[in-house]
Amino acid sequence: MAEVFTAPTCDTCGGLLKSANVSFGQQMPAEAMKRAQAWSEQAEFFIVIGSSLQVQPAASFPVIAKRSGALLAIINRDETPLDEIADFIHRRAIGQFFEALGPLLLDA
Repeated sequence: MAEVFTAPTCDTCGGLLKSANVSFGQQMPAEAMKRAQAWSEQAEFFIVIGSSLQVQPAASFPVIAKRSGALLAIINRDETPLDEIADFIHRRAIGQFFEALGPLLLDA
């Protein structure tokens, strides 16, 4: 017999819980986009983790940060269209990056 999936509910009101995600082709929430742009403009260091940097408008945020003077780090297995403007590139598995980074942070 197939397992039946039931959506999670809120313990307080009993309403259905839905993750805050945006499907491909759906518009991003305008207020969240304004905040992301402002944060990108103010960033001193912008880190991209596990993204192909192909999907707009999110792929423009690292460019905005870089143009505003931030250092740009890209951590991704594959090449991205923004590799040429990055200050640091780690082209291996994300887990390997964080395994190597962990001891450095603990010693800091």
